[in-house]
Amino acid sequence: MLMSGTTAFAFDDNREGFILGLGLGIHSLKNDYSLNGASYLTESKSGLATSFKIGAGITNQFALYFVRNASWFNTTYASREVHAVAGISGIGATYFLEPAAPSVYVLGAVGGGDYAIPLESNFTTRTGGAVMLGGGYEFDKNVMFEITLLAAGVAEPANAQAKTQSSALQFTINYMFY
Repeated sequence: MLMSGTTAFAFDDNREGFILGLGLGIHSLKNDYSLNGASYLTESKSGLATSFKIGAGITNQFALYFVRNASWFNTTYASREVHAVAGISGIGATYFLEPAAPSVYVLGAVGGGDYAIPLESNFTTRTGGAVMLGGGYEFDKNVMFEITLLAAGVAEPANAQAKTQSSALQFTINYMFY
């Protein structure tokens, strides 16, 4: 029987191979609500920003991954204060200027946008498209400061003319396992 050992490319201190990233921070969000093309409410909120990435470092300077970035905030729904979330789930890419930390990097993502009130059973999640652009600095191996601009346009499933445009500026501290 012939056996060979190969590197698993996971958690070996190289960005090349499997990556898993978690981030937490703050955001500033603007929601613009419209019906039949006419804006009827604009709100500015702030709250918790979260980031999740899972994928692969193609090289030590370029990574592709599934990304979920979300902005959590309080808003009024059915005359009550509720917890809401606006975010992106999609495909992201990061390019690091250096093959190892410290390094500046740029990132982008495209995918599905959503606006949800998770604890309300009578609220249907609004979906649509979203994009995210940003950059950051890996100041120590695995530890990164990131700034992203997330934009999502979503509509109610029962009424495509009831739309929400969300834009969020997020500041997060991320830990990337690689």
